[in-house]
Amino acid sequence: MAVVAGMGGTAPADLRGVRGGGSGGTSGGRRLRISGARVQRRVARGGPAAHFRYLTQLADGGALLLAFPLAYLAKTRFLPAELTPLYDPEAYLGPAAIVALATLLALARRGGRRPESVLHPGAIVWGVALAVGQAMMLSAALLFVLKLGWVSRLFVGLYGASSALLLVVERLALRRVALQLRASGAGASRVLVIGEGAAAEAMERGLAEEVAFGIEVVARVAPDELVIEEASIADGWLAQEAIDEVAIAVAPASHAALGRLIDACDREGVALHVSLEALAPGLSAATLEHAGDGRVLSLNSHEHSPWGRAVKRALDLVVAPLLIAALAPLWLLVAIAIKLDSPGPVFFVQERIGLSKRRFRMLKFRSMVDGAESLAPLLHPMNEADGPIFKVWRDPRVTRVGRWLRRFDVDELPQLVNVLRGDMSLIGPRPMLASEIGGFESWQRKRFSMLPGITGLWQVKNRIGQPFLTGLEADLEYIDRWSLWLDLKILLRTVPAILRDRVAP
Repeated sequence: MAVVAGMGGTAPADLRGVRGGGSGGTSGGRRLRISGARVQRRVARGGPAAHFRYLTQLADGGALLLAFPLAYLAKTRFLPAELTPLYDPEAYLGPAAIVALATLLALARRGGRRPESVLHPGAIVWGVALAVGQAMMLSAALLFVLKLGWVSRLFVGLYGASSALLLVVERLALRRVALQLRASGAGASRVLVIGEGAAAEAMERGLAEEVAFGIEVVARVAPDELVIEEASIADGWLAQEAIDEVAIAVAPASHAALGRLIDACDREGVALHVSLEALAPGLSAATLEHAGDGRVLSLNSHEHSPWGRAVKRALDLVVAPLLIAALAPLWLLVAIAIKLDSPGPVFFVQERIGLSKRRFRMLKFRSMVDGAESLAPLLHPMNEADGPIFKVWRDPRVTRVGRWLRRFDVDELPQLVNVLRGDMSLIGPRPMLASEIGGFESWQRKRFSMLPGITGLWQVKNRIGQPFLTGLEADLEYIDRWSLWLDLKILLRTVPAILRDRVAP
């Protein structure tokens, strides 16, 4: 269940369709990943939970301030004076401020301000240790770059240790307060849920995860019993009852009703949560982006990590020229062998379909007689492959040298030039002919959502006579599971696959 948080809402409410609800659970639910210029990393809350993060910020600041005199006291009273020179406290304010600010930023980045971050002791200790550790590494780097040799590294270490200790103690104390409030129900956020059944329960679990004090479901409004007039909910539940939040698990049929509920929640100062799955299936993978002065929901179900894609492309640009240089003598021998074996060019150029069905000219060493493509219609009755692929395992058009080139995939080496040009990657789904994709079903065309490769999961799994759909499923599996680690595993399995008796598509 994806949840997007914000102000507003629209749902006409027929009070006859309202029934009492129970408390939400503490697990389940998935939050919408939000990206863009302004990153929203938490669900906007109403009630006591809305102010808890500010209390946490103040407590963290107090702990970091108290850590300074504690570290200075430890250095001056409990450690030998000959370890480092002793300066007045003012000399240590700058380094301590760097560590403190970096710690606060690290805590905020890791979600350390969210109320539920204080519920688990292990998470408290681990989160504080990571934040302070990152701050210490940043401080050490600054001291080295700025050549501040007079700054006591010992004091910086003591301040970091004191900060970590006090932050853990402070957060454990906040945890005790949060658990007491949670048990009593005094701090629970009162939520009006629009929806019923599994969708409403999933929404309640997701919202309960986001708050340390729990939630209290005031009522559930059946979406099919909502009325259009905004007064039903605005003058009813929002005006007469203590409501901190409204959650739409199942959207009303009318978009106008949704808009009026947004206005009503905005006027009453009530937080509104709308499940994107309720608006349209599949929106749980959407991201909130800026487009000019407006914002749009962007959906790409097969979008991969930008950093991962950048590293993959960088590896292509580094490895491809190295392989070309290392294999240059082999290229020369192959070119000579092709020219001596049969008349015609050394290279075979063929139009293939690549990323997003863009056409490009793919290079190969020629392994067939010159003009082999014009003979293909005569061999169609001999086709031994299923699906749209045309394969004749003992193709009479293949030359003597071509059989050896194909046996060890040497004919594919010129595609390293396609990798440098950006048409292909070292690893990915194989590029296909335009004639092969004409009969593709809609789900099969997902293979064009990634840059094609010289080798891929299909190639390292492929055997002679393997059904087309089995190989295609390997391509789709690669796209769904893609990672740099998977690329490395495929690369390591490519040479053993070449040495086996198999034919690439």
